[in-house]
Amino acid sequence: MAAVTDHRLRLSIAKDIADKQNTTVRRILRLYYRYLATGQVAFSKKREVNANDTYDWAIKALYFSAKRLSLRATYDMMLVQKYIGSDGKLLENIPSWSSFRNYFYSRDYHKQPRKTIARSGLTNYQRNERPVFGSITDWRNAPGSYQMDATQADIYLVSRHDRSKVIGRPYIYLAVDTATQLIAGVYVGLECDESAVMLCLANAAQDKVEFCRKYGIEIDPTQWPSQGLPHEIITDKGTEFFGSRMQELCRKYGVEIQSLPPFRPDGKGLVEKSFDLIQQRYKPLLRGKGVIEPDAQERWAVDYRSQSVLTLDEFTKIVIHCVLYINSGRILTNAVTPAQKWLDSDVSLLDVPPEELFLMSLPREAAKLTRKGLRLNGLLYVPMDMEGLTLDKTYDVAFSRSDLSCVYILLDDCSFKPCRLSPHQAQYSGLSQTEADALKQNERKQRSAARKQEVAASVTSIQSIRQIVKVASASGSEKPKQDGTTISENRSSERGLLIT
Repeated sequence: MAAVTDHRLRLSIAKDIADKQNTTVRRILRLYYRYLATGQVAFSKKREVNANDTYDWAIKALYFSAKRLSLRATYDMMLVQKYIGSDGKLLENIPSWSSFRNYFYSRDYHKQPRKTIARSGLTNYQRNERPVFGSITDWRNAPGSYQMDATQADIYLVSRHDRSKVIGRPYIYLAVDTATQLIAGVYVGLECDESAVMLCLANAAQDKVEFCRKYGIEIDPTQWPSQGLPHEIITDKGTEFFGSRMQELCRKYGVEIQSLPPFRPDGKGLVEKSFDLIQQRYKPLLRGKGVIEPDAQERWAVDYRSQSVLTLDEFTKIVIHCVLYINSGRILTNAVTPAQKWLDSDVSLLDVPPEELFLMSLPREAAKLTRKGLRLNGLLYVPMDMEGLTLDKTYDVAFSRSDLSCVYILLDDCSFKPCRLSPHQAQYSGLSQTEADALKQNERKQRSAARKQEVAASVTSIQSIRQIVKVASASGSEKPKQDGTTISENRSSERGLLIT
């Protein structure tokens, strides 16, 4: 035991043993230290498995394939193709299943990336299996690069005009800053096209205090501090991100769009995760209120459409509250919120008037200005004033499908002139195109029912009149020819009878 603590004694003993065994002192000390640490002087070496060409062929050709054979099925197929005699029977000396399985795992075939790529595809490997180092937020070191995408919310909504009518599931568009994870823009609506993308960017560019105030929500500017247009948009190859309106925006303000490969949502993981965080936030609180559960496609599942109670405006308020929590309540790994990280960063966004961006985002159609106004989407619109306008001229008209209250005539100088709904169609004010179509359909049904009642009343009236005429004709007598004087006398006599 003294050699454990006495360095000189330990070295002396090691020299004596090295001289006797004809080896080095360093080797003796290494074995001594190994024994103290592990209790063993030598470790058994792992027995190497000799290469087997048949096994290798079976694994690479049969197991690593899109057919996704199990390992046992691969072994059986190997026997069929390599160990069947000329008489069609299995040979006597065939390898055992255990040896094939041990060979597969001993050579680490189950850990190779080729396994996932060959059996599940390269896209699945790159999305779910490839090595991932670092942090996605380090991809961009300053705010101004927004990841954008859309999803269909797992909830059914009802009409604002008639809560008994289900209008389907809304779409949510998000713009998430890559460097800070802040949700900079949001759009909730029934549209899933280029106008929805533009409206999401318009929301990203506007003052969030004013935006939230429209829905009756008062916030502090530090809770949602983003205001401006990004320098870069990262998105997939969705057609709504590459339409004419988006190209016009990119040319005018110098915004770049980075297009990711198809089926690679991991390239914009922040916006994908933001969708999950929003839906995980509201779904537990709205169960039984139209939220779609995982058993929606199963037999005897509840009809979640019949449970819907929220309108589009009410659901938008809920999404805003979820966004506020994610931006200013959720703590990141560095112990700050996305809003705090945004405020501490050197922000450089494009300062664009939100109203200008909103008008640019709207889809356009040609319409003729007549004495009654502009007829667009089955509705009449009246200009606020006629300055610069000419009757019977066709104009390009910008309109919003989410709010039919107003449209905008595009003039030759690229300015917009607003037009309001005609007073006799005020019932469509504030409605979306989908809700207006539902209201029109309901009105058509009411008019159809009223017409049936009108026809029935007309028939009843005709029958009554004909009955009266029939009775009068049956009780009438032969009338002699009478002149005007006689008729006047008869009239005076009749008046006297009516008075009495």
